[in-house]
Amino acid sequence: MITILSRRHAALVFRHLRETRNLSRRDVAARLFVSAKTVANRERSELGMTTDVLLDTAHVFGYAVALIPTPRPGRDTGTGWPA
Repeated sequence: MITILSRRHAALVFRHLRETRNLSRRDVAARLFVSAKTVANRERSELGMTTDVLLDTAHVFGYAVALIPTPRPGRDTGTGWPA
């Protein structure tokens, strides 16, 4: 499990996953149907990630996306939804 805490952190995680799997930006771009420049821009956090982009990119690396409640003072984070 990888917990992503920000847009910048997502960019760093995806770059790390790409590099540890010895994939080029072109490899990832081909799987996402975008340009290698787009992948590079996302890795530098110069382009935002929509929900679709986040889901598709996670899938390329064999991950799913889950929402995990974050504890906040004075807020119930049990099974009550929405919190």
